[in-house]
Order: sequence, then structure tokens, then C-alpha cells
Amino acid sequence: MFNKEAEPTESEIKDFIGTEYFSDLDSHLRDNYSIKPKLAYSGCAMDNNIWRGWNIKYQKSGKSLCTIYPQKRYFLVLVPGKSFEVRDEETLGEVKLAVEIRKDEMSARKK
Repeated sequence: MFNKEAEPTESEIKDFIGTEYFSDLDSHLRDNYSIKPKLAYSGCAMDNNIWRGWNIKYQKSGKSLCTIYPQKRYFLVLVPGKSFEVRDEETLGEVKLAVEIRKDEMSARKK
């Protein structure tokens, strides 16, 4: 929906996704991991261009916890090693758990 030259606002992204699960995950990541998300544009053509467009990156100490790819009425989440299509509360819970595991793995590697 948004071209490379027109970076969307947070409000436009929320309206485009149109589900409370995005706001829930965004708040969870910001509050629990003290992360400020970053917008980035991806030109990836895999899976019929489903990964192409603006995405929201959540990083901690320069390492990726997850990246959200907005879609109409749902969103994709890529946690390194696994992807999720979030359309319901159950999958949202799986994403939160996967991010927690990722954070633990990152912490263990620092030691």
C-alpha cells in the first residue's frame, strides 16, 4: 500500500493492519524490552512479494528481536529462524514467547 518514497506514519500502519493484535504486540515489545521500533523498506520479492514494503524492526543492542511486516487485516512477524502470520490471539502469544526465547538466546551469547 505504501511506496518506498512515502514512509507511513504509525497511525497509517495501525489503520492499514486494522487489528488490535498489532498494537498489543507493539506495546508489549516497547514496554518489556525498552525498544523503540524503526521503520525500514524492504524490496524482497520472495513469496509473491509478501515481504516487500515497509516493515517495523525491533532491535536490542543492534540485534534483531523481530520484524513486523504489515498486511491488510493481519501482519507477519519474523523472529530470526521462524515466521508467524498473526490473525488471532493464540498466534500473538506464540510470537511473544518466541521473542522471549530470542532475547534469552541473545543474553546467553553475551556471557
